[in-house]
Amino acid sequence: MGDTASEVESEGRMIFSQERNIELSSGSAKSTIRYLGEYVVNGLIMKVPRWFRKQWMFSVVVLFPTLLVASYLWFFASPQYVSETHFLVRGKSLNSSGFGGMVGLLEANHGGTQDTYAVQDYMMSRDALRMLIQKVDLRAVFSRSYADFLAKFPSIVTRNDFESFYSFYLTHVKAQIDEETGISHLKVRTFSAEDSQKVAQALLDAGEKLVNEMNDRQRYNTLHAVQSELDVTLKELHETEMQLAAYRYSNETIDPMKQAVPMMGTALSLEATLSMMEAEKKQLDLTAPHSPLRKVYAQRIASIQTQMKNAQAHITGHEMNSGSLVPKLLGYDELAVKKTIIEKKLAAETTALEMAKAQADRQMLYVTVVAQPSLPDYAAYPRTAVFIVLTFITMLIFYVIGSLLVSGAKEHTLQ
Repeated sequence: MGDTASEVESEGRMIFSQERNIELSSGSAKSTIRYLGEYVVNGLIMKVPRWFRKQWMFSVVVLFPTLLVASYLWFFASPQYVSETHFLVRGKSLNSSGFGGMVGLLEANHGGTQDTYAVQDYMMSRDALRMLIQKVDLRAVFSRSYADFLAKFPSIVTRNDFESFYSFYLTHVKAQIDEETGISHLKVRTFSAEDSQKVAQALLDAGEKLVNEMNDRQRYNTLHAVQSELDVTLKELHETEMQLAAYRYSNETIDPMKQAVPMMGTALSLEATLSMMEAEKKQLDLTAPHSPLRKVYAQRIASIQTQMKNAQAHITGHEMNSGSLVPKLLGYDELAVKKTIIEKKLAAETTALEMAKAQADRQMLYVTVVAQPSLPDYAAYPRTAVFIVLTFITMLIFYVIGSLLVSGAKEHTLQ
């Protein structure tokens, strides 16, 4: 541009000297000045396109793309708003103390960070995209009438299919986790502040629903096996009690052992009475051998012996007596022992179920919203000045590299 200005200046001086001669010869100063001005202006207008013709490569590679991007950003690009929310997935707080409590707290925080990654991965997944399409009509959000032809979906440079929409979704929804705090940052960018906030809130609600589903699935896996064993034990106990009821009904007895206790007492009483009667009879035989009481004592002793024999038959089952308590006690004891074992097993499994419930409660996860989805009051995109400068610098770098390559090629050809 400096060479062009000097050329124009020297030519203007030449013209001025010529016009001065004309002025001296004709004497018309006014017409001479007008002619001189028109000539200089026409010369400048012709010189500027000549510079562009000399620097056509720079104009095409650098200036034209920069002007094209600037025109799009200034006149066509739609404003885009970013809504941001912060959340944290953590476990249930435990009141622990000491070194063990610190270890448990570190383990809980580490697990919470892993679950935050799971929620974050879901938010960036195709399942989340399908959910947003159904819940907030995300296709309509990104194809508003006021969105420009390049930024909306579908645009003139994108296909109108799900995978293309998913790629577009990944460029407008970002979820990143802070490694130090474990807090996840979710950002949503759309053409409306309200749409950005609505989509961010929908993703946050979906994350909370996912955490609840994870809790339900984990609780089911923890309690299902213990609950199944407890149900089987309860069924066994019920069957054993039904067998005991049937046994009592068929044998017409509630508890053979309790029934045998008074019978044993009666047998012992009869035995004591028999011993006393026999002792009295022996004393009578010695003192009064011919006493008529001897016959009475003999009859009483025989009667007591008969009663003792019948009582022992009911208890021990001598002579295969059908009323014996021995077979009744055998069947009853078997069922009673079985019931006792099942009851102990039931108590142990009930304790195990309570412990499993406590463990499941300790493993519960919660979504803590640190910052609610914001409602932006200004457009964060497009960043016009930044994009124009970056475009100019990028094209200038390409131009310089291309110029160096061309110059090197020419030098190599001349050699």
